[in-house]
Amino acid sequence: MTNEKLLYYYERTRKQQAKVLAFNMLFLPFILWLFLQLARENQAVYEQFLVYVKYIIVIAELVLLFSVVWFLTHPAKFYIKLTNSEFSSFHPLFKAWTFSVSPNEIVEIEQSTDREAQSSIISVKLANGSSYSLSPNYAYSRKKLYQALRLVNPNIKNPKNRWLFSYKR
Repeated sequence: MTNEKLLYYYERTRKQQAKVLAFNMLFLPFILWLFLQLARENQAVYEQFLVYVKYIIVIAELVLLFSVVWFLTHPAKFYIKLTNSEFSSFHPLFKAWTFSVSPNEIVEIEQSTDREAQSSIISVKLANGSSYSLSPNYAYSRKKLYQALRLVNPNIKNPKNRWLFSYKR
């Protein structure tokens, strides 16, 4: 195993996701209380919402609690790693977002939106015609990633705007 310098690295663990869900568990009652305050303007809506709010909060809190426990008892992480010789991504659930390629083989990074699937796609296209998908679902900096990729391989065609995803035909 070489001790190559990391040019870009992003990681998101399930433990980090569990912390966010735990915060949402604490924040949810406050949000529902705000909705109750807004609903007081209309007595009929208020009474109807009051009947359902206890079911909403119990079910939502149980789902969030189950998710927190699952994330903590099934540790895993998503990561993107770039060195001079390797560009890799690992997703613990979706193998379609798991790959490892040489950055010198990459010819283009394409961002698109599939209208039928209503999803965003980031494709890593290689010189041999194959392509891999990079997960768009995490808060990694595409700007920093694309800049780091250009350092390794200045011939990579990057999207003109990292915020725009063109429509796929």
